Amino acid sequence: MRSSTSQFGFSLIEVVVTVAVLMVAASVAVMNMGSAVHSSHIETAYQTTVDQLRFARQTAIDKRTVCRVDFTAPGRISVTQAFADGTPQQAETLSLPQDVAYVVVPGMPSPPDSPPDNIGSGKIAIDFDQIGGGSGTTLYFQPDGSALDAAGRVNDGVVYVARPGELSGARAISVLGTTGRIRGWRLVSRSGGGATWQ
Repeated sequence: MRSSTSQFGFSLIEVVVTVAVLMVAASVAVMNMGSAVHSSHIETAYQTTVDQLRFARQTAIDKRTVCRVDFTAPGRISVTQAFADGTPQQAETLSLPQDVAYVVVPGMPSPPDSPPDNIGSGKIAIDFDQIGGGSGTTLYFQPDGSALDAAGRVNDGVVYVARPGELSGARAISVLGTTGRIRGWRLVSRSGGGATWQ
C-alpha cells in the first residue's frame, strides 16, 4: 500500500517572484505619489495667489477702499487694506509651499509667442506695472475694482507659478488693470513642440 503525503506551502521561487512583483508595484506607487504631491503643491500655490487677488479686489469694492497686494519672491503674497485716515492694516500674508515659487522656468513662452493676455515679456516672474516699464511687484485694487500702480496708472500684470527648474505644471495669473479681471493660465504642450498658455 502506498501512502500519499500532501505538501502545503510555497516554493522559494514562488515567494521570490511574489516579493519582486510587490516591490515593483510599491516603487511605481511611490513615484506616482511624488508626482501627485508636486502637482498638488503647484495647484495650491496657484489657487492661493488667485484667491488672494480676488479677495483684495472684492474687499476694495465691498468696503469702498483701496487694497494693496504685494508679491515678494520667491513665494509670498500680502494683502493690505487702506483706511480713510491713511492708516494701513495688514489683512493677510501667505507663503507658497516650499518647493514652489513665483518663477520663470526655461521653456515658458515669451515673444514672439504670446505670454498670458499678451502682458509683459514672459521673462519676469512677477511682472506688473507695464506702463511704467514692467517688473512691478505691487498693485492697488480700487473701489471700482480696477487695479492701479503707485503712480495711479492702470496696472496690467502677470505672475508665474512653478517649481523651479520644472516646466511641467507651470501656471500663470494675469490681471487686467482697467477692470481688475483676474485670469488663470495653464502651460500645455503644443503638437509640433513647445508650449503655450491656455
